[in-house]
Amino acid sequence: MILEIFLFLLAVFVYFYYEITKQFNFFDSIGIPYSKPSFPYGNKHMGDLFKNKIKIEDYDALLAAEFPGDKIFGSFLFGQPTFHINDEELAKRVLIKDFNYFMDRRSMDTNHEIMNAFLTNLKGEEWKSVRALMSGVFTSGKLKKMVPNLIQVGANLEEHLSKRIGEELNMKEVGGKLALDGIASSGFGIDTNSFDDPNNMFRINALKLINAPGYGSKLVMVKLSLMFIFPKLTKFLGINFIDVKVLDYFSDIVRQTYKRRIERNERGNDIIDIITEELKKKNSSNDLQEEAFEGEFEKDAAFDTKNVKDVKEKYDTEVILISNAILFFFAGFDTTSTGIALCCHFLVHNPDAQDQVYDEIMSVIGNDNKPTFDDLQSLKYTDMFISESFRSFVLLPAVERVCTKDYKVPGTDVIIPKDRIVKVFTKGMATMEQNFNNPHAFDPENFAPENQPNKFAYMMFGQGPRNCVGMRYALLTLKVFLIYLLRKHRVVKCSKTVDVPELDPSNLNTIKDGIFIKL
Repeated sequence: MILEIFLFLLAVFVYFYYEITKQFNFFDSIGIPYSKPSFPYGNKHMGDLFKNKIKIEDYDALLAAEFPGDKIFGSFLFGQPTFHINDEELAKRVLIKDFNYFMDRRSMDTNHEIMNAFLTNLKGEEWKSVRALMSGVFTSGKLKKMVPNLIQVGANLEEHLSKRIGEELNMKEVGGKLALDGIASSGFGIDTNSFDDPNNMFRINALKLINAPGYGSKLVMVKLSLMFIFPKLTKFLGINFIDVKVLDYFSDIVRQTYKRRIERNERGNDIIDIITEELKKKNSSNDLQEEAFEGEFEKDAAFDTKNVKDVKEKYDTEVILISNAILFFFAGFDTTSTGIALCCHFLVHNPDAQDQVYDEIMSVIGNDNKPTFDDLQSLKYTDMFISESFRSFVLLPAVERVCTKDYKVPGTDVIIPKDRIVKVFTKGMATMEQNFNNPHAFDPENFAPENQPNKFAYMMFGQGPRNCVGMRYALLTLKVFLIYLLRKHRVVKCSKTVDVPELDPSNLNTIKDGIFIKL
């Protein structure tokens, strides 16, 4: 019996070893430098990351440091060859100019219909159809309808904070409650007050959905790693990156709300209503064209929609509605609360900037008035402060794309083969002197128009057609938070305030040890 077990384990090890090492000579024929591969992690830095020897936000920078001056280099993530881009012009080609060669992102193939229909999981023409639909959801005209929901949530925040003056507050948690309630009302038409009732079922399931500490599986990073390395095996075994029971909980909410509104002819001015409206249109990109290109970000995200098929030809209306309403929640809740926490970190460490944000809020809105959509758009310095917060602590040090057809790198003989992962190193661009006026200090004036910031080098929401479609909603939420945080309170350091925040390697949207402040 012992021999049989030993032979089985040996066979498993040999299989894993073969799968991970079989492509370790891949870059020899490509003709680019690459980080020396190693079993089992693929490269030294990934091994150090798993052993907690390096910070997760430093991983890509350490790889790039091995190849100073090289525009393109290679590495292995476990057994997968990965191309790295460390050049701004080449990055623009990958993300924007030659987008047709890099249309897809790494996807998670599962057995769950709703997960597979997430916009972030779709590829090729299917992605184009749904993206054209969702771009029309987040125009200024649609966002304007959601602002009253956010304002009510902001008022709840202000009332809650007035009871907690002098306490040490974890702003990831506080910001999470605001982000959750905002998305619950703007996305699902559900009025919650997580400040008064933090144990409501909607919030508990939301925390499980994003795998928040204490609520999700401790094996989530292991699951994700296995899904990256052995996608066919994990699909066969039914391994998912989201708790299916929790996903079904939110699916039922959307489904029931949708059916009730159809039966009763009700409206909620939320994501469910807006997606439903877009699905009824013949060409879901029409509304986008009416308000096209409100800035460089939207212009760079544009793609030709003339021959894009109607999304309803491929998917059931209900599936598209449910999957994208849940993705709005899944992608927006945790990242927005992390953004709120980072803004608070820079408020306490930069009191002069805090004064300027406060002065602008008082000038535009006043101490007691309810802000309007136009008021939020007028907070220019606050916009600069938010952008500088994300530039100073880069949450996305690299963005990934999948090469969809063989691509010859301009000016070289290098061919990136179809289906290979390409990572664009973005963190380095955020600290280059040619991109920002004062790149090595926290300075919101880096984003002042007169200082001509390189907005491509600011990657918080990605770049190109596969950027974050909900960017403008996220910025509205951050502004509402800052208004109701600062109008009647000043943010100061406390005993738990950290000098330099770090990401938690077990949960990429969580700040290690938290962001604590005092009012």
